[in-house]
Amino acid sequence: LWFKRLLPPTCRANSTFEAVNEFRVVLPTMSSAASALNRSQRDKVMNFQAVTGAPAKLATDILRRYNWSLDQAVDSFFTEGHSFAGRPAVEAVDSRKLDAFFRKYAAEDGSIRPEGIQELCNDLGISPMDPVTLVLAWHCRAESMGTFTREEFAAGMQRLGADDVQKLRGKIDELRAQLQDRAACKEVYSYTFQFALDQGQRCLPVEMCVEFWKLLLPGHFALLDKWIEFVEAKVKNSVSKDTWLMLYDLATQVKPDLSDYDLDSGAWPVLLDEFVEHVRGSTQKAL
Repeated sequence: LWFKRLLPPTCRANSTFEAVNEFRVVLPTMSSAASALNRSQRDKVMNFQAVTGAPAKLATDILRRYNWSLDQAVDSFFTEGHSFAGRPAVEAVDSRKLDAFFRKYAAEDGSIRPEGIQELCNDLGISPMDPVTLVLAWHCRAESMGTFTREEFAAGMQRLGADDVQKLRGKIDELRAQLQDRAACKEVYSYTFQFALDQGQRCLPVEMCVEFWKLLLPGHFALLDKWIEFVEAKVKNSVSKDTWLMLYDLATQVKPDLSDYDLDSGAWPVLLDEFVEHVRGSTQKAL
């Protein structure tokens, strides 16, 4: 999943996700100078805290010293031997161990790239094509397939309470269970569309959608095989976000025989209406 070359050639995309940074460290009361920080600087302060556990004032001071370079500031923090035992965002996470965990897989540019992700997957005992990697990416709010930035990885591990590979390995069953939970899987499913988009794109290539549906919808969509067969015959180019999202509702809220699907409501995308008509027509012919 992380390597475009592992997908069919027409599926390969260098996609980005407009991340919603849900990880927020509770900041102490800040000075007037700190409160004057712009949005980018405030985000860097919070990301610095996610990695280090440092208080806001120290985080701001070190970031200013390094002209707001997050990587240089974090490196300096650990080089200088700082350590804080204050209440972290997730109590079980040790900031030093988390930093070492990240560095084990990071490339020279300061992010975890495909080679590092492959190594991480090997250490976790999973394949990069395992759908659980999508759940992991969702927890990290990763913007691009094939990359974890320091702040994405740190925030994700904070959410999961994992500061080394052994702890993360122990979370795999929990992450996999989220794929079976209807509500949790919907979150991952919704995230995946944005995660897989090319920058500037609004629709996903149908071949890529098919691969993701095969990963995410088994166990949720009784008509998955029929849907994929229909889409591969009907759709030649791409799938819209509306169709992508509404398909999950069709899969999880409509009866498998489609008897409660209302074709006249106008609430469903045209492609889903056509699929329902196709299935109903096939069923009538079989009778």
